[in-house]
Amino acid sequence: MIRKLISQWFFRFGSAHIHLILDKKEFTPGERVTGYFSLEGGWFEQEIKRLECDLVVTDKQNQTEQLIQGAVTRLMSKSIESKESDQIPFTFLLPDELDSSSGSRSYRFHTRVVFSNGAQSVEHDEIKILK
Repeated sequence: MIRKLISQWFFRFGSAHIHLILDKKEFTPGERVTGYFSLEGGWFEQEIKRLECDLVVTDKQNQTEQLIQGAVTRLMSKSIESKESDQIPFTFLLPDELDSSSGSRSYRFHTRVVFSNGAQSVEHDEIKILK
């Protein structure tokens, strides 16, 4: 039992991390979003199974979150060494129908890297939609 808890703690804090680095944070509907994923190795080597990134909208009044569109799903079989870093290009065309008029909505990219053992590293990056 204790061994399992220590293993989970070690993997959680020592695993690789993903960061979505965008060229800017403010966009208009229909605009192309560019940047890159920065993948940083943890304390030990890990096998990456896939990289996912979705555009979601959060309604602050109703406390709900809704998927707008899957931005990227990249299947891979990549090993990342301890303390290694890698950059993966990111491009996404925003839908034309995004609502920028409502102050109760916020948009963000939800990014996940999934490892071969099923564990995940998750990040959220908010963007602003201009009129």
